[in-house]
Amino acid sequence: MKSVLTGLLLASLSPHGASGFSDAELARIHTSFEARRDSAFKEESGKPFEAAEKKSPLNPGRPPYVRAYTYSVTGFAMRAMWLNEQLDAANAAVTEMCRYFIGNPDARDDYDNFYWCADVLCRLVEFFGRKGLRAPGRLHSAVEDTALEMMWLWAKNNSIFSDAEHEKSRTWMLTGSENHHLQKFCTCWQFARFLKNDPRYRDRRFDDGKTAAEHHAALTAYAKEYFRQRAKKGFLVEFGNSNYGLVGMKGVYNFYDFAEDPVLKKRAGYMLDLFWATWAQEQIGGVRGGGRTRIYQGLNSTKAWLDDLGRLAWYYLEVGKASPPVDNDFTILTSAYRMPLVVMDIALDVAGRGVYEVRQWPLGRAIKGEERNENRYHIRTDVGGICRYSFCAPEFILGTALFEALPLEDWLPISAQNRWQGVIFAGDPDARIFPQCRGMARNRCSNAHWSLQSKGTLITQKLKTSKGAAEMRVWFSKPGLENRVEKNGWVFVQAAGAYAAVRPAAGGYEWRDDEKDRGGQWLTCKDQYTPVILEVVRKNSFANYAAFQAAVLANPLQFNHHTLRYRSVYGDALTFFADYGQPPQINSRAVRYVIPDKAFDSPFIQGGWDSGVVTIQKGGRRIVLDFNSQL
Repeated sequence: MKSVLTGLLLASLSPHGASGFSDAELARIHTSFEARRDSAFKEESGKPFEAAEKKSPLNPGRPPYVRAYTYSVTGFAMRAMWLNEQLDAANAAVTEMCRYFIGNPDARDDYDNFYWCADVLCRLVEFFGRKGLRAPGRLHSAVEDTALEMMWLWAKNNSIFSDAEHEKSRTWMLTGSENHHLQKFCTCWQFARFLKNDPRYRDRRFDDGKTAAEHHAALTAYAKEYFRQRAKKGFLVEFGNSNYGLVGMKGVYNFYDFAEDPVLKKRAGYMLDLFWATWAQEQIGGVRGGGRTRIYQGLNSTKAWLDDLGRLAWYYLEVGKASPPVDNDFTILTSAYRMPLVVMDIALDVAGRGVYEVRQWPLGRAIKGEERNENRYHIRTDVGGICRYSFCAPEFILGTALFEALPLEDWLPISAQNRWQGVIFAGDPDARIFPQCRGMARNRCSNAHWSLQSKGTLITQKLKTSKGAAEMRVWFSKPGLENRVEKNGWVFVQAAGAYAAVRPAAGGYEWRDDEKDRGGQWLTCKDQYTPVILEVVRKNSFANYAAFQAAVLANPLQFNHHTLRYRSVYGDALTFFADYGQPPQINSRAVRYVIPDKAFDSPFIQGGWDSGVVTIQKGGRRIVLDFNSQL
C-alpha cells in the first residue's frame, strides 16, 4: 500500500502545470484557428445543396420534424456565403425554409424545430445582409425581408416580456429544459435586435403589447443576470453535457459577437471562458470525463465521436482530427471568440496537470409540487444537493455526481435524467468503464443511482426511487482495455496507463454482449440493488498488474445487505449505507450535501459560492472573471 500512497502523494504535490505549453506554442495554435476553419470550409466547396428530409412528427398531434432540414439549409448557406460561391442556390434555400415556417405556424412554434438553427440564420443576416459585417449583399435583400417576416411572426407570440423577469426569479425559473431555455431567450434577443432596427417592425406590438425595443432591453438585462447567476451557483444544471451544452451555449456566442451593451458582451465572453475551462480540466484528448447529466444511453454513452465539444477541439486546440462542420458548429467557427491561453494550456497539457480533484456544485433540486409545472422548471437555490467530483490523472478521469438518496420528485427532471458516471482512459477515445442502470424506454431513466467517490474509488447503487431503470450493469469497452482477469468476484482490466477493477458487492454477475454491438460488453449484476465498487489507479502506483490485483483482493470488504464497509487501494475506509439510511462516509466522516463555501474548487478553477467571481489559473497564467463588474 505504501507504494500507492507515495506515488499519489508525489503527484499531488506537483505544481499543476508549471511545465505547460509556452506562449509561442499556444499563440501558434490560437492564431491558426482561422486556417483550420477555412480549410474545413474549403473541403466542402462546390458540393451542391442537398436538403435533408422533413421527417414525421415526433409525437401524435405535432407537426413534421424538420430540424435536420433547417440545419441542412443554414449550414449550406453559411458555407456558400463564407466562400462566396453558389450564392443563388444558398439564397433560394434560405427563402424556401423561411417561407415554409411562414406558411406553417405549427412547425414554426414547435420547440424541437425552430430555434435550433436560428443562431446560424441570424449570423447570415449579421454577416451578409444589407448591413452585413463581412460581405453585405450576399444574402439578397428579398431573402433578408422574408427572413425578417418569419422572425416577426415567431417572435410576436413566442417572445414573452414577463419571461425576462429576473429581480425575483434571479433567472432560476426555466421555460423548458435548460438548453431549450437558453436557445429560446437567445433567439428572442437577437430577433428583437433586428426588428427594433427595422422601420417596418420597430413600432409593431408583440402579442403581449410590448415593442421589439422593449423586449430587447428586457432580454439584455435578463441575459446579464443569467450569466452572473451561473457563475455564482455552480454553472449549468445540465452539467457536463457536451451535446446539450453546445446547443445551449451557441446563442451565447451571438451575444459575444453582436451585443451592443458592453457589459453583456463582457459577461458573455466570461460565460464562454468558464464553459470551456470546466471542460478543459476534465478531458483527455478532447474526450470529456466526470459526472454528467442527460447523457442518453447507447452511442452517446459509449462512443466519443458523438461528442460535439470534442469535435470542436480540433479547431480550437489541434486535438483529435478534422471533421466537416455540421449544425451549430457554424456559429462557433465563425465567431470572434477564442479560448484564453490559460484555458488552452489546461486543455492541452494533460501530463503537466498532474493528479488532482475537481469539485463543482451545480443546482438541481426542485421546489416540491413545482418540479415540472406547465413545462416550467423552478430551481431551488436555498439548497445545493449535488457535488460533481472528479479524480483526474494524466492516464484517466473518474467522476460522478454526489447527492443524497432522495425521492425522484425532489429533483428537477433535467437534473435527474440519465446521469452518467465512470472512468475514461487515455490511449483510445472510446476507452471507458461506467456503471449504468439500463433504461427501460427510449434509452432513458431518472434518479437511477446514488454514489460515493474518494480519489479513484467509486461505489454506486441503484435507487429504489428511480424511474424507468432496470438492472444495474457496468460497461467495459473493447477499445483501450485488455487482459481481463476474473478472480474472487472481481474483474480486472488494463488500460494504456491505468489498472481498473470492478466488483458487485453481492449476488455475482454475468456477461452480456451489447445488443447493438457498440464496441463493448456489459457486466450485469444479478442483484439489481447491490452496490458496485470500481477502483482505478495509475500503473506507476504498482510494480505490475499482478501487484495491483493482489492489493485489491487483500482489501477488507464486508457487506451485510445494509452496510458496505470497504478499504480502498488508496487507503480510505469507505462506508456505504445500502438501505439509504445515512449519507456515505469517508474515513468515518459523512459526506455533506449542504451549500458549500465554493461553487468551483480545483487547482485550475476557483470560485466562491454566490460570489460571481471565478479565477482560472495554471502555472503563471491567471485570469479573473468578475461577473459583477459593470465596466
